[in-house]
Formats: sequence, C-alpha cells, structure tokens
Amino acid sequence: MKGSLTMRTQKCYAVRPNVSEFLDIARRAYTEVVDDIAGLVAQLGEKYSLPLRTSFSNTRGFFIQMKLEGGVLPGGKLPEDFIKKNNYGFTTVDLMKMNDHCEEALKDIFHMSYVVVSRLMSDVCEHIHCLYKLSDAVSMLDMLLSLAHACTVSDYGNV
Repeated sequence: MKGSLTMRTQKCYAVRPNVSEFLDIARRAYTEVVDDIAGLVAQLGEKYSLPLRTSFSNTRGFFIQMKLEGGVLPGGKLPEDFIKKNNYGFTTVDLMKMNDHCEEALKDIFHMSYVVVSRLMSDVCEHIHCLYKLSDAVSMLDMLLSLAHACTVSDYGNV
C-alpha cells in the first residue's frame, strides 16, 4: 500500500487526536478539501449526465475518472482505431486548485506530526534510564518465576 490514498490517510492520523490543536485543525482542513473534491466530481457527473467518480494516484493526486460501458461515449462510439480501455481520466482547474490545497494541508499535518513525535521521543530519551531499570527488574522477576515454576513442577525441592 506504499503511496496509496489509504496509506496517506493513515499517516495523517498517526498521532491521536487532541494532542495538538493545530494538528487537529489541519486534519479537519484536509478532510474538508477531500470532501469538497468528492462533491465537485459528483456535481460534474450530474451536470453532464456522465458516470464520473473520484480517483487518486500519487503522481496526479485526485482526478476524475469516467468508466464507459462498452466504450460508448455519450455522443457516439470511439473511433475504430482506438483501443477500448473503458476508463478516461480528467481534471479541471478547480480540481487542480483543490489538489494544491490538499497538498498544503498534508505538508502541515506531516510537519506537525513530526514535531509531536520528536517531542515525545525527547521526553522518552530523558527517562530512558528508568525504562532500562524497569526492563532489568521485569526480566529478573521472569527468570525467578520460571525457576520457581520448574522447581514446583519437577519436584526439585526433594532432591
């Protein structure tokens, strides 16, 4: 799923909500732009009576895709020289602007997420010695419990 829309969305929400107010605002802006893109495509489909849907690619961003049944265009058929692919991709000036807004929101989200994660890492690094001590104590307890269990099960106490 590298580079897919799903992966991109997951990266947007890698940091839980309510950690940074600005991050939450940037995510809302991103979601609104994506919703506006879907609305624009639906509007265009209704306006021109075409089977349009919203699609996404890494190189193009969001774009309009039209799937034609049997390669028939609303005004007639494709020329015989054309090989039917049944899918056509389009964009509009408004959609290109919305893609730009979407990219800006993503840059903000990724930057703010990086800041939040960096701050968390620095806080953890300050107390890493406590984590080392805790892991040492837990491993010692695990070893003692394993030895006690082995003695109990195997009856080593009576030897």
